[in-house]
Amino acid sequence: MKRLFRPIPLLVACVLLPQAHADILIGSFSGDINVRRPILSFADAANGDTAPLRVMGGATSGLIEPVAGVYEGDENVIYVADFRGQSISVFSASSTNGDPAPLRAIGPTYVSQARSVAVDTAHDELFIVSSCCFKVFDRNASGDVSFKRFVQWGGLSGSVTQQNFPTSIVYMPATDEVAETDTDSASPYTPKVLVFNRTDSGNAAPKRVIKGASTLLGNYAGALAYDAPSRKLFVGAYTTNPDNSHSARIVVFDDMANGNVVPLRTIAGSLTGLELAATSSIGGVAIDPERQRLIVSISDYATAANGKLLVFSLSANGNVAPLQTIAGPQASFQTSLGTPIWMLSDRIFRNGFQ
Repeated sequence: MKRLFRPIPLLVACVLLPQAHADILIGSFSGDINVRRPILSFADAANGDTAPLRVMGGATSGLIEPVAGVYEGDENVIYVADFRGQSISVFSASSTNGDPAPLRAIGPTYVSQARSVAVDTAHDELFIVSSCCFKVFDRNASGDVSFKRFVQWGGLSGSVTQQNFPTSIVYMPATDEVAETDTDSASPYTPKVLVFNRTDSGNAAPKRVIKGASTLLGNYAGALAYDAPSRKLFVGAYTTNPDNSHSARIVVFDDMANGNVVPLRTIAGSLTGLELAATSSIGGVAIDPERQRLIVSISDYATAANGKLLVFSLSANGNVAPLQTIAGPQASFQTSLGTPIWMLSDRIFRNGFQ
């Protein structure tokens, strides 16, 4: 007689995982080597006139002008570009409060005045733009070490790099390339986005150049972010009006865009908070991958009260109001805000079990 086996049902526990907590960090330029500017941290859902959750900086940190940075999840650290400190400093994500010492720092000799930093964990490389050039360091480097390679200034005789004054840099893993915002060296100083191979060195011509009236890069484009899943570049730009005020915008391009191309999307208009005073501009842009948000810092070099953080949907298009606006006396913003840093502030369930 054949025995019948019945499968034993598995009991599966349904557990609701909490949403990861993340923060928005922001530093600023000071214009004075004797003045140390802090990094302020806000909850990713913060809105209105709200005080920072944490304030980080001081002599132990070594930070002077923390103007940009990037969160790296594998190490659970932030890489901070310090313009006047001429360094790239690495801090644990769990120690972004008070006056912590960095885990390691690179600079100052070969870093110079760093404006932006990007990380490539696949090849263990660190990309920065400072002064005239795009430079590459070992990701785990520490101390006053030299770069591995660099792409030279475009103003040298015979140079084909088109680099003049790069301000922001991103790494694009889908194409193994880097992109940077820059401007022509001669009047009218036309803004552009230059794309290079990751491995380029010396007198290397860009593979692609986004530039021209159709791009809506206006009179200046200094902010740049990259969304790897959608393979989109987000560029912060502005046009100077007759009264010297700035009509700013976010323009979005495919990562293979080239030439005088029309943006896929544009965030601009009276509702966006991007109509700015003559002393204001977009300080930087960053992406919140958890909540699918675009974070935009508005910098003012004359009036700290004009500084703010605007948060839009990553798919926003047209004349749309921001979902969040962090601004006001309690925010304690300084003049000349830099590029926001999105940071995961807890790692619970980040990899399913950790």
